[in-house]
Amino acid sequence: MKKDAVAYLNTRNKEDYATQKAEFDDFCKYRFRVVEIFHDHRAYATPPEKRKGFSGMLEYCAANNCRDIIIYDLAGLAKDPDAGLAALKSLNEQCTVYCVHNDFFGFPNDPEQRRAAIADFIEYMEHYRENARKIVPAASKKAKKDRGRPIGRPKALTEGQVQALITLREAGTSISQICRMFDVSRSTVSKVLADYPELKGEWKGARQEPGDEQQA
Repeated sequence: MKKDAVAYLNTRNKEDYATQKAEFDDFCKYRFRVVEIFHDHRAYATPPEKRKGFSGMLEYCAANNCRDIIIYDLAGLAKDPDAGLAALKSLNEQCTVYCVHNDFFGFPNDPEQRRAAIADFIEYMEHYRENARKIVPAASKKAKKDRGRPIGRPKALTEGQVQALITLREAGTSISQICRMFDVSRSTVSKVLADYPELKGEWKGARQEPGDEQQA
């Protein structure tokens, strides 16, 4: 028997809606009955909780006791990794979250285990982010390039950080997002992904995200 669920689409281009909708339909075919679709367009840089579609979805789920939410992918939830992680944490505390694309959490048929796996991932990432902020060398804060930018990025990542980086890349997180999350340069990420050519993708750090120019 299919379970009732709501779907959330966050698109950046006009054609994205049709593409994502088709993938949603295929994903839900035998498992979920989508009772409501919530959609935000060109809101990638806006924190999820401030978007009309996202906040409307939360209100709907609370009012109708809907326990299953389907998103397209984790990486597309928000431009700011911290905002995306916070949104995932909020959703996971109330519902079971499923990803149509690049889902690496597992336990698709066990909501309790799945929520536990997502909670473990969030806890790890929060712990890592907090430690990363504390261990930035003091010298790197003081050293400046001629144009005033700080220098002295970490030269290497720990084994645990490397695994986290690879996991996030497998989930579809862009290289530019990963650079911000781990406070490393593009070359550092490229070295980590040297043995994973399928994860290298295209560097988009110098290109503005579609729709960002419309954000306040």
